[in-house]
Amino acid sequence: MHPLEKAALFVFLLATLVFVHELGHFLVAKLFRVKVLKFSLGFGPRLLSFCLGETEYCVSALPLGGYVKMAGEDPTEELPGEDKGRGFFEQAPWKRGLIAFAGPAMSLLFPVLVYFLAFNFQGEAYSSLVSTVEPDGPAFAAGLRPGDRITEVDGEPVRYFEDLVETIGPKWERKVRIGFDRGGKAHEVELVPARHEQKTLLGTEVRGLIGIRPLAQAPIIGVSDPESPAAKAGLRPFDRIVKVGEEKTESFPQLASRLAALEGPTTLTVVRDRPEGGAAGALTSYETFTATLEPELRNGEAWLGVEPSGLYVFSVEQGSPAWEAGLRRGDRLLEVNGKPLHGWSTFEQLRYQAAKDQQPLKLAFLQNGQRIEREVMQKQTVEKDRFDNEHPVLLFGAFEDRRASSLVEVEKIPVQIPVGKALTKAVRVVPQEIGKTLQGLWLLASGQLSSKNIGGPIMIYKVAVQSAEAGKDVFLQTMGFISINLGLLNLLPIPVLDGFHILSAAFETIRRRPLGLKARIIANYIGLAMLLMLMLLAFKNDFVNFLLN
Repeated sequence: MHPLEKAALFVFLLATLVFVHELGHFLVAKLFRVKVLKFSLGFGPRLLSFCLGETEYCVSALPLGGYVKMAGEDPTEELPGEDKGRGFFEQAPWKRGLIAFAGPAMSLLFPVLVYFLAFNFQGEAYSSLVSTVEPDGPAFAAGLRPGDRITEVDGEPVRYFEDLVETIGPKWERKVRIGFDRGGKAHEVELVPARHEQKTLLGTEVRGLIGIRPLAQAPIIGVSDPESPAAKAGLRPFDRIVKVGEEKTESFPQLASRLAALEGPTTLTVVRDRPEGGAAGALTSYETFTATLEPELRNGEAWLGVEPSGLYVFSVEQGSPAWEAGLRRGDRLLEVNGKPLHGWSTFEQLRYQAAKDQQPLKLAFLQNGQRIEREVMQKQTVEKDRFDNEHPVLLFGAFEDRRASSLVEVEKIPVQIPVGKALTKAVRVVPQEIGKTLQGLWLLASGQLSSKNIGGPIMIYKVAVQSAEAGKDVFLQTMGFISINLGLLNLLPIPVLDGFHILSAAFETIRRRPLGLKARIIANYIGLAMLLMLMLLAFKNDFVNFLLN
């Protein structure tokens, strides 16, 4: 994206949000016949202005805010005779409160429209085709397999994978009925989604999972038996088989199907990654070569020794509990505390349960074909992110293959959301985002989140550009999220912000007399000082996080 395009997107985002916010103040002021002297987008020197009726409309040089200037807003100035009765502070307290509240209200309502448009601008999304089924998940136990297409959940039609996630998410540990299509025939199963807890900056997020994904495993293999045909052919764990003979392979299910059909020796085209600079493979080089694979008979069936790489250790941190226990890249996990492993997610569940019970991990794994058993005590530690937020971490030190390239897309379809459903979805999402933002503000105020999370214009610029590059729908959702932040921040009871005007109006209604002139002036000075400090903190964080780093 050209730098001018990026700058234009940034200005468009800010100008739109400021316009919407100030429009709320403007419309309600006009409704109560308060005289509006100026409606400005931006601060500082005027770039463009025109008068329409009694109001001057202008665009100013600094696009980092805006304002609506009303008659009688400065209590130290006397209103001209023709404006008597139309000044801001001449209005009843409830009217002033509504004028002040209208800006944040517009900022909080506008995202409903923005999210509605975003849902209609989605180009493609993953279909409900099941590409991967975790062997230790509820879906596998219920009989779902790759290639099945989920059509409904508890009678509710499902077309996109996102629909499935939204429907299953709140139903952990509750029985659900899933309808699916297999080979053109309708089937139905019942299962209970597993409860999954995920730590986030805002606390613990709980949702139901059934162990399926719309992405398939890439044709990356595991080899554990050094006497297998695969090992004899020179294959190793995490080799990527890109061709079987002359046929390209794009996923592990496709690879498994072609290998199962082999009746004799065949040539494989293999891409191998070579981790360098440590066990974690911070630097990687690649080589491509061919290998000849010939099936052998075992128990009357053709045997190759090729399997999925899901339980193989991709990397190990030096000095970690896993490293000290002898685990290395390419080892295959077998058991934890006597329980056989079917997938990495089972291993994660068992290791967290062991830590909760203050028990060591009794781990069994294969290394060069030999079974090894070790007792491992994990470490509870804390990690800091780039914004100095602390995250509790249960350190084991061995990791699965988390590369984006280890998963492949199978099926995306055009998004067609009915207008009513898109609107319902937008109305549901906005309160959720408001709740998350309020929670984040509380964590910041209470010191549970680092003040380094507060960003200024550079952070907004970065977020705007990244979201625009991800697509129109993502850009619009980002605009909605920032609008929610703008609305809630303006509701804070800080002098010169809308929240203080609302609080003052409520206080005046109860007290039955306005704040004194001196108190207003002092409050304004305090508010300006607080805002200046907040702005300096935001600019300092931008400088450190985005310019120095």
